[in-house]
Amino acid sequence: MKYRLYFSFSLLSTIYCSAQLRLLPIQHLNPNSGASHQRLTEVKSIVLPFWDDFSQSQGIIDTTWWMPSSQVSVVASPGNGVNPPTLNVVTFDGVNAQGIPYSPISSEGLVDSLVSKPIDLTKVPLSLRNTVYLSFFYQIKGLGESPESSDSLLLYFRHRNGTWEKVWPLAGDPRPTDPSKFNEKLIQVADTSYFHPKFQFKFQAIGRQNGMFDNWNIDYIYMDKRRNANDNSFLDRAFTGIPSSIFGEYTALPMNEFRSISNKSAILSGPVTHIMNLEQDIQPIDYEAVLRDTLKKVDLEKLATTNGVILFPRDMLETMAAAPDSTSFDTNADSLFLEIKYSVNSGDKFLIDSIFNGGQDTVFYDNIDLKVNDTVRAYFSLHDYYAYDDGTAEFGAGINQKNGKLAYQFVTHSQSFIDRVDLYFPNIDRNQAGSPLELFVLADLNEDKNSVLGRLNASVQFNGINKFVSYSFNPSIQVQDTFYVGYTNLNDDGVWLATGLDKNTDTSDRIFLNVDGSWVSNTTVTGSLMIRPHVSNGIVSGIKKNELPKVSVFPNPSPGELFISGKIDVVRAYDVMGKKIKFTQNIESGRRHLTFPYLGARLILLEMISGRSRQVQRIMLTR
Repeated sequence: MKYRLYFSFSLLSTIYCSAQLRLLPIQHLNPNSGASHQRLTEVKSIVLPFWDDFSQSQGIIDTTWWMPSSQVSVVASPGNGVNPPTLNVVTFDGVNAQGIPYSPISSEGLVDSLVSKPIDLTKVPLSLRNTVYLSFFYQIKGLGESPESSDSLLLYFRHRNGTWEKVWPLAGDPRPTDPSKFNEKLIQVADTSYFHPKFQFKFQAIGRQNGMFDNWNIDYIYMDKRRNANDNSFLDRAFTGIPSSIFGEYTALPMNEFRSISNKSAILSGPVTHIMNLEQDIQPIDYEAVLRDTLKKVDLEKLATTNGVILFPRDMLETMAAAPDSTSFDTNADSLFLEIKYSVNSGDKFLIDSIFNGGQDTVFYDNIDLKVNDTVRAYFSLHDYYAYDDGTAEFGAGINQKNGKLAYQFVTHSQSFIDRVDLYFPNIDRNQAGSPLELFVLADLNEDKNSVLGRLNASVQFNGINKFVSYSFNPSIQVQDTFYVGYTNLNDDGVWLATGLDKNTDTSDRIFLNVDGSWVSNTTVTGSLMIRPHVSNGIVSGIKKNELPKVSVFPNPSPGELFISGKIDVVRAYDVMGKKIKFTQNIESGRRHLTFPYLGARLILLEMISGRSRQVQRIMLTR
């Protein structure tokens, strides 16, 4: 299994005379992960066992296990992690859970922390208190930025008197050096002063306080009784990352583009992911991969069915699946929203509490299901846009020269019209919102008057973490064969303009830069830019039209509220990747009133069903 690593970097204030794309740490401003100052006395204690592999976390920590005041982010796997034990990791760095640096200057000190909820250890029987251990996996750097020798990740236990006592690392404990390896650690909860009703443990990082520097990753944290110093075998098999794309280097294509490709099998790929055996014993498993139409809710094709695969102790298996058959796709539909679902049948059960009578009587913890990491999904679309990225930025990549240009290469097999471009501009060393730029579409990189197909003066907008912003071209821009979409940095020299960079896909050979009048290929950054050109001839719905009579939806565009008049039975909403969007609705006098949570400016699909008739309508949310 191979992972792409990128170069270490530093933020330079000088002006570069040659074209070089720079990698920048981003700030995650997440309105849903605000710090809480809830008092410990107000938090109800939980009891052992404690188990979290973060596979079910959606960008923020699970407060079932953790204090809301914890300042750390859950990163979708693999994210910054390399060879993680299970899907998703937590990454420690120099910005808090809202993405705000702990200091505006490059100072060293306390940064991210992860604090458990209070655990009532008085519930542990006296005879078992010498069997309580905490275990976890940790990694230095991963795909992130390497900590300095003065930086550290520390573990503390809360004493009966309320003070924190450092229990790891201690003098003589080795410091890891391999950024591709997750290391295991077991620590006994030995001191009697820890067995009180409000015991807690805390991971605390020390590093640079002004950005996403000095990275540590943690995964698979487990604390329970009936353990020992060698208890590092977990009866758990788990997926470690999301499946790769079925469209080769693309994660999304316009439907018209897909139709126009004569040899569709040439761009279709078998989705790949990995399964980890966390047990110190051989384990046979079965796994399958299914391609599903998420709008029609039908399975299109089974891409893999594998039985009796042997997983060796702590072995990581690369799954193998066939590329989809192009005849599975209904190309008469306007759009297809597709899901790859990988699932493994490994015999995983609830976490075991105790075993009696030679294994005949087993007691399980019914609140900890080890099957939750046995399924993983990825989403792809044939709609109205091109995408190389997976929708999540691990870093930003940009240029800091005034009038410096960045271009991203795309190829169309048919004549198309670009009507808008979606970009994600993350916060880097500052909030980029308001920065001026010129967007452009180029036919080639010859720098002559025939090269420029369209220009648009605009400014950077930020609508939330990994939320794209649309910039429209009016009239639409005709493109054919190879074309380029990009921007010119209109800031003063030294001010960065950076788009989101997805480190888990790689189309770096399609990135070009121009800072001195000539275009050169990117050679410094690995990944895919979060730039998505939309075409005006491949949109509307994922089904053939079957309009509902006398149904109207308004307003469109909408600030977050919709009204639907007419007889319908069911309403559902999806994003453009086919993921369901939650909303609230009230029905009064036969009219439905839908209210959406804050999603930022984005396109959604509204599905309405009445009997056997269905209709899908595009709605543009403006907030």
